[in-house]
Amino acid sequence: MISDLKKAGFTGDKIVLAAHSLGGVMSQKYAAENPNLVKAQVLMGSVLQRSLREILPDGTSHFKYEVPTLTLGGTKDGLMRITRVTESFWHSFENITPSQKDLFPVVALEGVNHMGFMSGSPPGLVKKRDLVADVSEA
Repeated sequence: MISDLKKAGFTGDKIVLAAHSLGGVMSQKYAAENPNLVKAQVLMGSVLQRSLREILPDGTSHFKYEVPTLTLGGTKDGLMRITRVTESFWHSFENITPSQKDLFPVVALEGVNHMGFMSGSPPGLVKKRDLVADVSEA
């Protein structure tokens, strides 16, 4: 946690969170509760939650969220499917209200699977559901 970083000598007043999969859900909650501490975040194999956005009367998407977020998704992700990443792209980039333009970019990485954002051995669910990547760790 941030308190552990500060005990270790971190003196910064803004941080960037990087989170993968379910960690992305937890980082969004933390960032929403600490917007003056968290400068930005990077989500990998995760997207901004649907509950954080609304559709305005003019039809554009508006996020009830202040933390700039880069979302990275893989086209071969068997858990965070590319269709969900595409939905996020639509609301975060194509259909976004002008005042929030460029705050929530979404990038799809060709051939990358869920495990492509991790190291080590895949957890059981990832091993069971993930697709075979076209991109190796090397």
